[in-house]
Amino acid sequence: MKKIFTFNLLTAFVLVLLVAVSGSGCKKKKVDLDPENLGSDKEIFQKAQKRIRRDPEKARLLFKEIMHLYPDSLYARRAKIGIADSYFKQKDSASMIMAAAEYQEYVNLYPNSPDAVYAKLQIAMCYYRQMKSAGRDQTNTILAIRALEGMIKQYPDTKEAEEAKEKLEKARQVLADHYFGIGYSNYQLKAFKGAVARFKQVIDDYPDFKKNDKLFFYTGKCYFALKDYTTAISFFQKIVNSFPKSKYLDKSTKMIKKITEIQSQATKGGNTKDKNKKSTKTENRYP
Repeated sequence: MKKIFTFNLLTAFVLVLLVAVSGSGCKKKKVDLDPENLGSDKEIFQKAQKRIRRDPEKARLLFKEIMHLYPDSLYARRAKIGIADSYFKQKDSASMIMAAAEYQEYVNLYPNSPDAVYAKLQIAMCYYRQMKSAGRDQTNTILAIRALEGMIKQYPDTKEAEEAKEKLEKARQVLADHYFGIGYSNYQLKAFKGAVARFKQVIDDYPDFKKNDKLFFYTGKCYFALKDYTTAISFFQKIVNSFPKSKYLDKSTKMIKKITEIQSQATKGGNTKDKNKKSTKTENRYP
């Protein structure tokens, strides 16, 4: 999870070609691209910015025209970001792939640009916006986490890094909940060792999991089922000590009492066996 995210340009290029081919049969929008009617680079950029929300495809054509007509202009560089933004605005999965590729290309071309920080954050957002709920596939969540971690490491003292930290926390909560859900499913199937493995993964990798009381309770239940009473009682005790308002508090208290009784009975049973052994030895000594 701590690896810095790297974007595979070759993969992106292949995906771009696939999307382009699949969309080649669609009717293209008509846009007046006559240089005499478009105006200056600044004017074209302003026109594109006005259209990007309601018509991102048309805005994208205008951004591309700036790069074609004014390749050395400052607005040509800004248009490159605009093209990425236009894909991002479309929100569908294919467009998000295109957006991430465009943002990464901008970072590669202009790594020292002030907009490079924004572009790196947007790469992460392309995956963050496609995250699914905890019970579903978490590929985009993992990609978002890697991209956010990489962005924060590269640009730690920026306002974008602060936003990235907030998004990272939310993404980590989703992934932790996903792994907990796998463990809980194992618990329901009575696959207690498998459940413990997943629960321990959450405990070790996501210490700030917001459902720790529930996590500790079912970890304790698994150890109880495995008859590891000492470990089980330690997890129930964590809830008693740290989660006084948890709905698992009373259940944990009852489990602690139950385990204490089992251990007490086991101790008494052991003592009885020892006495019986001593009694038998005495009788044998005096036939």
